[in-house]
Amino acid sequence: MVKFMRLPNLVKHLIFEEMKLNEILLLSFCSKQVQKSIKQQYRLEPNKGFRITCSNKDHRTYYHFQDGDEKGLELIVDHKENDKELIYWKYVDKFDLLKKYKFLNGVFIKLKSGFIFEKNGLRFECSICFDQKSGIPTLYFEKDMMKKWPMELHKYCVDLFRTTPDLEMIMNLDDSSDLHESQTIKNLYLHDSCESLDPEIADEFFEKANIQNSFSTLSQKLDWTISDDSKLWNIPNLCIYSYDWVFARQLTQFTGKNAYLVVKDHNDIAQSMNEFLKHWLNSDNTKLETMIVVTYCESTEKLFDGIKTSKWDPERRQARYVPNAPFERIFENQNRTSYTFVNTFHSVYDYLDCTNAFDIVRESDGLLASVKVHDGVFFMFVWHTRFS
Repeated sequence: MVKFMRLPNLVKHLIFEEMKLNEILLLSFCSKQVQKSIKQQYRLEPNKGFRITCSNKDHRTYYHFQDGDEKGLELIVDHKENDKELIYWKYVDKFDLLKKYKFLNGVFIKLKSGFIFEKNGLRFECSICFDQKSGIPTLYFEKDMMKKWPMELHKYCVDLFRTTPDLEMIMNLDDSSDLHESQTIKNLYLHDSCESLDPEIADEFFEKANIQNSFSTLSQKLDWTISDDSKLWNIPNLCIYSYDWVFARQLTQFTGKNAYLVVKDHNDIAQSMNEFLKHWLNSDNTKLETMIVVTYCESTEKLFDGIKTSKWDPERRQARYVPNAPFERIFENQNRTSYTFVNTFHSVYDYLDCTNAFDIVRESDGLLASVKVHDGVFFMFVWHTRFS
């Protein structure tokens, strides 16, 4: 190791360029001198964040080669096929750390035990094995590392590779016990699950997870809706495709920018949406941009009861709404064998066309919104810029 540190900077730079990212990460654990050298000679492209991924525990996607307790850290490249897997880990009992072999992917893999390193003042002991095809390492820790390792590893990688601290997570909702009491996450995606959970689990999770940008779930079921005072309502971008999470009457709690929600059936959804529009008209909410709600709302008469509306005037706004940013992606199970990021709203219908929408204007600040209903789906677009 001393000889390595004495190599000329150009040679060391070339060595790092030839190594895989997970190899550089493991090498950095050797000593503080190696860490310093990596920081000086190697840097990731700017704005490349990291993602912590937890394996799906749902029985529909649980195959013999999957480990439901395994978690991993990836480098986000483009949310497609190019994201780079860095390292995986699992928490086991003390006895399992001492085992020399583990049955993995249908074959016995030799574990290297007694691997110890210190990081950020914490001492970690683990066993390690390497995937025979990819070479990606998997670390086996004692369970008391559960709340310490993932976030410490993330902070460590941000510092080591000198990149953005943004963190994404893909997880099962009941994995929230792994988090610290307060954890900042940029984007959170939930795995599909046919298991129905107590909504208190969701409320407790949003109490300690500070989600800065977006939250999405495709089919995580709850026994009942989340509470009116849940911190979920403060997340800037929401995509909840499961109808168990929210009532239409709760939409007035939303303080973010964009929401795409499937609401739980209600006795009079049109009335609830009417109350939502009146709430916006009488509020000082300048954040809201888009609200799309999958409902059974068909009566525009009741929807606009007591609200002054007007038809499209090309002098007041353009015909087609242009969102500031596309709807956030969701993490979708495809054919129960693989996952991919997909666009939130699937429709051949041009839902951004507002030529047939009804316009409403908030008197306090003149902010204009276009509202329409198509096939039972409620659309509301707030025109912060009327002409692009």
